[in-house]
Amino acid sequence: MTDERRTDSNGAQEGPGQGAGGEDRSGPPPSRQLSGEDFGEGLDPNGVYPADIPPDDLPPDDLPPKVFREVRRRFRVGLLLTGAAFLGLLVTGAVPFLDAVGLAFFFFLLPTLAIAQLPLMTGMVLERVPVYLGSILSIGILGLVGGLLALRLDPPAPASFTWLPLPELLLWSVGLTVAAIGVILLFRPLEARFGGGRPELLRDLLPRTGRERRVFALLSLAAGVGEELAYRAYAFLALQMLGLGPWTAAVVASVPFGFLHAYQGPVGVVRTGVMGFVLAVPVVITGSLLPSMVAHTLIDLVVGLILGPRLLTGSGEVAPAGSAQEASAGSRNGSPAGSWDETPAGPEEEAPYPRTSPGDEDPAGDRTPHQGMDFPRDRA
Repeated sequence: MTDERRTDSNGAQEGPGQGAGGEDRSGPPPSRQLSGEDFGEGLDPNGVYPADIPPDDLPPDDLPPKVFREVRRRFRVGLLLTGAAFLGLLVTGAVPFLDAVGLAFFFFLLPTLAIAQLPLMTGMVLERVPVYLGSILSIGILGLVGGLLALRLDPPAPASFTWLPLPELLLWSVGLTVAAIGVILLFRPLEARFGGGRPELLRDLLPRTGRERRVFALLSLAAGVGEELAYRAYAFLALQMLGLGPWTAAVVASVPFGFLHAYQGPVGVVRTGVMGFVLAVPVVITGSLLPSMVAHTLIDLVVGLILGPRLLTGSGEVAPAGSAQEASAGSRNGSPAGSWDETPAGPEEEAPYPRTSPGDEDPAGDRTPHQGMDFPRDRA
């Protein structure tokens, strides 16, 4: 066996795992702070990441500190608004203590959480079934709290589970579903012009496998019941206790409902708010929540299983698992994040995860990388 020892310029012998002077070099090289010499473009303002690497390409565990600072800033602003609203309602005696808490919670805290989490969505890895199940749980709690608070109220115009004759219930439900789909289509030109959220995120939220579709159907039912109890029952009734008329209360209650879907982008917030008002129409006219619940469930099913894939891909096929990576590549080529640019990745940019052909089950299971949660669904 050949002796791998060698002699340095000072006469000291070095072994295979030693450097000059005999120090041990067998372990990994010591870590160091990256400097501008490591990257032609230098560092970003935080002095950690190269300026020429967009944030979308950073893994979620390595998000720049400024992202977390922005999340904390948004959350602090939301907490201040929530506290101010609660104290204002409590001090003026406009509503009882529980309703001061409820109004501050549904109108300020929940929308704040939806907005504050947006920067954290960059570079996340989405596991659809766990996200669906988590949303079912959170929306169920939301509906339970809203329903219990609503039972205490006796406003001028009620919102209840009053049963309607079956033909009338079906007419309202189908009519609301068609109207909501019409709203979605009317907003399409605005979304194409101004951006309707991150299309790669919305695509990745769509179910692809049979199991995902079944869980998504349960999620649609949970949203149809829970969100209606929160915003078309409790929020609608509590606003009337403040002196608003039924129609005005329906409009105002639709505002936080829209912001709850902030992940769909500014145009998506407005669109969802309009859809919230549409869902409030039968509550004002009939006093029953049932048509809104049925229609909300149908809208989510149609959008998530049928309409969404066609709108987001331009065809009837659900975007394959590589779509998010391709969208990110389009962003690197000059298209802003959230645009509808569908520039595919070049041949040298092979996606680090398998892609599927149309109709195939996602070989990665429920796990799909994406850039860019609320309640993370493309729903009403």
